[in-house]
Amino acid sequence: MSPRRASVALLAVGATVLTPLAVPAGPAAAERTVPDSARVEARWAAARCGGASTTPVLDSRRTTVTLPPARPYVVGSIPWSRWQRPDSSDPTWQMRFYSLEWMKPIAKRAHDDGQRQVLRRLVSQVESFYRANPDKGRSTLGWDEGTSLRRLGTLSCVSVLTGDPRLEKRMAGEVGLLFGPRYYGPPRHPVHNHGLMANMNIKVAGEVVGRRDWVRAADQRMRRESALAFTKAGTSHEQSAWYHLVNTTMWRAVGERMKDANPKDATAREILARTAKADVVGRWLTEPDGDLVQIGDTARGPGMAPRGTERPGVFRDDQAGLLVGRWSWKDPSTTYYTVRYGPPRFAHGHPDKGAVTWSTAGARVLVGPGYYSYEWKDPFASYARTAQAHNVARPVRGKENVRAAATLRHERARNGVHAWNVDDRVHGVAHRRGVRVDDKARTLTVTDGYPRGVALQQSWHLDPSWSLVGRTGNTLTFRDRAGRTLRMTTTGRVVSADRGRTRPVAGWNYPATGRRVPAWEVTTGGTGTVRTTFTIR
Repeated sequence: MSPRRASVALLAVGATVLTPLAVPAGPAAAERTVPDSARVEARWAAARCGGASTTPVLDSRRTTVTLPPARPYVVGSIPWSRWQRPDSSDPTWQMRFYSLEWMKPIAKRAHDDGQRQVLRRLVSQVESFYRANPDKGRSTLGWDEGTSLRRLGTLSCVSVLTGDPRLEKRMAGEVGLLFGPRYYGPPRHPVHNHGLMANMNIKVAGEVVGRRDWVRAADQRMRRESALAFTKAGTSHEQSAWYHLVNTTMWRAVGERMKDANPKDATAREILARTAKADVVGRWLTEPDGDLVQIGDTARGPGMAPRGTERPGVFRDDQAGLLVGRWSWKDPSTTYYTVRYGPPRFAHGHPDKGAVTWSTAGARVLVGPGYYSYEWKDPFASYARTAQAHNVARPVRGKENVRAAATLRHERARNGVHAWNVDDRVHGVAHRRGVRVDDKARTLTVTDGYPRGVALQQSWHLDPSWSLVGRTGNTLTFRDRAGRTLRMTTTGRVVSADRGRTRPVAGWNYPATGRRVPAWEVTTGGTGTVRTTFTIR
C-alpha cells in the first residue's frame, strides 16, 4: 500500500509508564510550489480536509468566518489581540479557534475552485498566528495538546493543497509539542484517545511532507500503547459509552492500516483482536431502543446493533467498573440495566460510583445526565459532573473522595431476578448499595445502607418522557407518552421533586451537546438505610 493511499485509510475515521520517545529530527523538505488541481488527487485532499465550504470563497473578496458566539473575523486580518484575548472562555470554542480547523473547508473550496489568492491568505494567516501567539511552553491560548494535534491536522490539509514550504517548520513545532511533556499519554498520563489522535496526525503529517522519522516515531508509540487502551474484557478505560465507540473505531483503523502494510504484522493482529472484543462491549452498551446508554460523556445517539449470536445475561468488567444486564437481545421491551463501580473517575467519566440506569417494558426509566459542554463556568455543564446528577446515594454530611473506588459483590442472578451489592467509601462513609432487578415484575429495588444514624439522600433521574401525575406520601406516580405507568415508592421520605430547575440547576437531561431538556429529578432521604422501588404497570 502506497504512503498516499495509506494516509487516506487512516483519516477515514473522523495511555502503564513507558520510556518517552525522543523528538524526531530530520532534514528540511525541499522547496515546493503551489500545486495545480491535476497534481492533487481530490480524494487525497478530501481525506485530510473534509468537505469543501458550501459558500464560495473568491480571490476578489474578503473571506469572513463566524464561530458563534464570537463576532466575525476576516481571514488574513485577525488582530493579534484576538489570539491573546479570545472572544469566548468555552474550551470547545477555543479549541476550534486556535486549532485553525475552520480553515479546512475554506481551503478545500478555494483549491477546488482555483482561488489561489485565498489559499495564500490562509497560509499568511497561519504565519500570523504563530508570530502573534508563540508557544510559551504552557497549555494556554491554544497550546494544549488537544488543540495542537488538531492544528497539526489543519497544517497537513493546507500543506497538501498549497505545497507552501513554510508550513513544514510550523508542523515540526507541533510535532515537537506532541512528543514533549504535554503529550496526553505515557509516561505522564494513561493511554487516552487524544494521544492516539496525536500519533495518527503526526504520522499523516510525516507522509505529507516526506518526514519518515515522524512516521516511524508515531508508529512506534502507537504500537507501544496499543495494549493499554482497553481492559482485558475489551472496555475502554475512558468511562463513557460514546468514547468507548470512539476509541474502538480509531484503534481499529490503526490496526487495519498496519495489517494493510504488512499482513503478517503481529501488533496489527493484536489490535484487531482487542477491537473485536470492544465491539462486543459496544453492543452491551446499547440499550434495547438501539441508542447508547448515557454513561459518562455520552449524548443520546445510535449504538451498535446486535449480530444475532448474543446471549442474554450479564456482562461484567471489574477492571472498568461496568455491569450490564439484559434478558433478551431481540425483544425491545426487555429489561436492561447498568451498574457503575470500579476505579476512580478518569477521562470522560462522571462521579457515578454505584449509579444505575434501568429500562424495561419498552421505555427508558432511570437515565444518566449525558454531556452538555466542557465550559465549567456554565452551571448546566457543571451539574453533569456532580453526584447529584446521577442515580446515586450520598450521606448528607459526606465529602467526596475523588480517588475512592467501589467494589461489586455478586449476590445472585437466577429465575428472572438479578441482585448485586456495591461497597464503597466514595463520600468518606462506609456504604453498601443493593440493586435488585426483576424482569418479569418490571421492578427495580435499590437499597442504600450507611452506619446507623447517618442521614442520607438518594438521587433519581427519570427519562424526559415521564410526567409526574400523582403524589401520595412517600409514593410518586409517573406516566409516559405511551401510557405506561411508573410507581416509585420509598421507605424514606420524598425530599424534593424537580423538573427543569435553574437556580440551583436540577432536573435536566442532555441528549446532545449544548442541548438540555427538562426531566424529573427526585430526591429521597432518610437515616441509616433507605429502600426505593420502581415498578412499571
